[in-house]
Amino acid sequence: MQTAAILKAAEWTAPHEWPGGEFPFTLTTGRTVYHFHTRTKTGRTPELQAAAPEPWVELFAADAERLGISEGDPVRVSSPRGAIVVPARIGGPREGVVFVPFHYGYWDTAEAAGPGTRARAANELTITLWDPVSKQPRFKSAAVNVEKA
Repeated sequence: MQTAAILKAAEWTAPHEWPGGEFPFTLTTGRTVYHFHTRTKTGRTPELQAAAPEPWVELFAADAERLGISEGDPVRVSSPRGAIVVPARIGGPREGVVFVPFHYGYWDTAEAAGPGTRARAANELTITLWDPVSKQPRFKSAAVNVEKA
């Protein structure tokens, strides 16, 4: 028995936020090889947790150099919705783009964030919108500022 996927074509739509002004970088969030969603299962697997225990931000080398940021430095990534502070990894996607994995959040460690903060949750930086067809959240991108913390 063969199965087939049903694909629905859609017109390209512009992002809801373009980088510029106070928020000159494009943030993209995504998965890592070690974790799934919010780590409710993979975070309890010692080998996977040891491989990627904390969130980070990946920066393009030229951007990091221009901002005076080195590997491992604490970096504040902020959007109109909030901010996170995570260590830097240099050599990321491309100039003007930063990446933060979405597997980490304020709920998974008392030490990471004080009361009322969202210091680790990448999705707190993105827009709360849903795809009109799939109804999936568009927690994938945002315009952000990046600075050494």
